[in-house]
Amino acid sequence: MIKGSQKQMIVVRTGDSRYFDEAYFVLRRDVRPGRGEKTDLLTEANRILHESQTGRPSGRPRRLRAVLLFALGLLLGAGAALLICLLVL
Repeated sequence: MIKGSQKQMIVVRTGDSRYFDEAYFVLRRDVRPGRGEKTDLLTEANRILHESQTGRPSGRPRRLRAVLLFALGLLLGAGAALLICLLVL
């Protein structure tokens, strides 16, 4: 046990999350929440939770990018083959 150590923590309970039951946020030492800041801290904690759940939307942008790059590669390859055929003939 560490004596003389004190941390402030926010506990956010998520009832409908697939990933989290509870999230614990330990506040930085330089943050001393005042009266108006408590709602700001909860809003920020909820924003972080929301981004962690929806920050990477199921890999769709990566797949789309990969498909587009593959199609571009095929198009450039076909163009190069056509250019070589025209130069040879």
